[in-house]
Amino acid sequence: MGNHGNREQWTKEAVEGYLQKIAESEPIPEQLEPKQMERWLKDAVERQGAGEGGASMEKGKKEGNGKRKSYRRWWGGTAAVAACLAVILFAAGRSVDWDRELGKLEETGEGREAVEEVKGRPAGGGNKEEGLAEGSTYQELYQAFSGIWKEQEELEAHYQARAEDGAESSGAGAPSEDAAPMMENSMDVDTGSSAQKSSGDYGKTNQQEETVDEADILKNDGRYLYQVIQQEHNFKYAVQIADTKGGLEETARIGDFDNDISDIYVWKDTLVVIESGWVNDTAVEEGDEDSGINPLGKIESFVEDIFSAKKGSAYQERAYSIIHVYDIKDRAKPTEYHTFTIKGNYRDSRISEGYLYFFTACNAYKPQLEKDYQAYIPEVDGEILSPEKIYLPEDVDTAAYLVMASINMEKPDEFTDTTAIVASANKFYVSQDNIYITDSKYADGSTAGEKSNSTKIYRFSYQDGKMKKEAEGTVKGTLRDDMAMNEHKGFLRMVTTVENQNVKEVKDDITGEIIGYDSVEFENSNSLYVLDGDLEVVGKIENLAKDEQIYSARFFGDAGYFVTFRQTDPLFSVDLSNPRKPKILGELKISGFSEYLHFYGENLLLGIGMEADEKTGVTDGLKLSMFDISNPSDVKEQSKLGLPDYDYSEALYNYKAVLVDTDKNLFGFHAEGYHEDDYKYNYLLFTFQDGAFKEVLNIDCSENDIYSGRMRGTYIGSSFYLMCMNGRIEEYSLEDGNKLGELVPE
Repeated sequence: MGNHGNREQWTKEAVEGYLQKIAESEPIPEQLEPKQMERWLKDAVERQGAGEGGASMEKGKKEGNGKRKSYRRWWGGTAAVAACLAVILFAAGRSVDWDRELGKLEETGEGREAVEEVKGRPAGGGNKEEGLAEGSTYQELYQAFSGIWKEQEELEAHYQARAEDGAESSGAGAPSEDAAPMMENSMDVDTGSSAQKSSGDYGKTNQQEETVDEADILKNDGRYLYQVIQQEHNFKYAVQIADTKGGLEETARIGDFDNDISDIYVWKDTLVVIESGWVNDTAVEEGDEDSGINPLGKIESFVEDIFSAKKGSAYQERAYSIIHVYDIKDRAKPTEYHTFTIKGNYRDSRISEGYLYFFTACNAYKPQLEKDYQAYIPEVDGEILSPEKIYLPEDVDTAAYLVMASINMEKPDEFTDTTAIVASANKFYVSQDNIYITDSKYADGSTAGEKSNSTKIYRFSYQDGKMKKEAEGTVKGTLRDDMAMNEHKGFLRMVTTVENQNVKEVKDDITGEIIGYDSVEFENSNSLYVLDGDLEVVGKIENLAKDEQIYSARFFGDAGYFVTFRQTDPLFSVDLSNPRKPKILGELKISGFSEYLHFYGENLLLGIGMEADEKTGVTDGLKLSMFDISNPSDVKEQSKLGLPDYDYSEALYNYKAVLVDTDKNLFGFHAEGYHEDDYKYNYLLFTFQDGAFKEVLNIDCSENDIYSGRMRGTYIGSSFYLMCMNGRIEEYSLEDGNKLGELVPE
């Protein structure tokens, strides 16, 4: 207790938090748990008409003025009282052998709920013997993470020691307490591509599956345009709604968001805004409503749980995601309908058959006490996830979760289902029937031997918002992006790049002692795998294009196409009609490479990538390619267009940045380049006619005083709309390219 006192001032809040931790550390029966006592106190307060002005304490309930009432003070006070009461009432029983007494209860079948609670599983949660074979207990999760936490601490101590040594040698003072924060698991998410067709004469989000909607920063419903903007007067984020009927006019602006808006959806008359934020390290003072936390009060319990540990604790989970649901039946007067919160970084989402499926990555931090569940268990709307909803693989190598939640878009009042899996998920693919999640595994260089990277795959079925883990499997190599996966007739097809290496021991020349390990004899190759519903490999082609790597991939029906690169661009075509015996049909070698592939009408495949020198592999600007795939055994580059003024585009790594409509025969993206003091930042719009690319629009967006940052494009009928991050929208004619109007942000 003395050491803790040195780190943290013993304020009223600190004492409350400490007492609550003591209470939670004791094996308290359910009837004396702080939360249960809190409920008793709450009932008493409500019966007496007390509280903050006698207002209802129902979580999330709105008052007459439409604002949600905060009960932060009430929560903190009653929780502290409940914790203290639990400690006092239970202190007399500390000498009792509770394990023995609980064992008696378990043997007689009495008190099963209390037994389950003490053992780390909430009452009524079920167990493995009841058919939930994949379910876990909190104790199992704690034990699974313990070794990883120890490794993290050792690694942190190692770097801390090196930092201190460096500071001493340079004469600098000791690093501050925040100089070496706990390392967080990095889970980068790449994205894939789509082949959907439009229904209606307006631009759609470029998505991987035609019937599975994807979120983006720009939406278009055929009349109204919706986009995420950053306001120049206060730099806060907002969602802009603009009417295109009779000229451009901003009808509404939803904001101000302190945190970044990651994505939005427009589903019928509902707008979904996905906000990503970080909790500050310092506690929120009572009554402070402008703290960077959701001002609607939907995550108070989550924030209180995190802040009860305060600075200097063994864990500090910071990331959270908020799902705002708005009624936009009246586009000029959007009203917030409901707000959801999930602890963790937003990773991806989909809407399928009227349900929103939402994915976040949540770290599991080492707690001060094992029963301090908030440190290492995911939370949804301020409540920790039940253990039977958490899947714990046998070969755990990360202290992190992928958390999944679903919402019925017809009635978005509550989560339909929630679940989680212990994994560092980094790629997602959602078909009409399944959710596929992948976890990249890289070669372990700490032991000697032949090593290679690999990918762990998990399949979850989903229907009516319910998600269920069905299978898991492993293949060699790692995926370039989401588009390297595709499901067809119950089979999952994947292309991976395999990195092989030989790790050898490094010994001291004199003593012969092993002083380390070194990776030698590196070799790259590429593979194609076909997996069945159990994620067992039933067909494969390995050792393709040695010393190259996958740059793009696309599957359509019984055919697959993927590009590798070193100096030239081999475009492979694959016959997948027999999933158990896939075979390479052709290999087209051309200069450069395509980083994005899109099926473009009948027998055509569009490639967007880079031109490159055939001898050196040095890139030389962007390049468009149109491949004739009418004969997969003899694919030809029918047409190409070099864009040497541009050497970068978001389209190369984010398929949603590409406006593409094959029925409209239109595609576009922003591009930029810097050559000999000439800076170009343009939006390029193309069509493909008579076997050649034709430029429809080339809009110069390099003027910083007018345009800002990100540029996107969409269309309605014969008009093209350039959408700018600062809220500026410009309208152009698709017939003659003339500018028709503009909306200038205030």
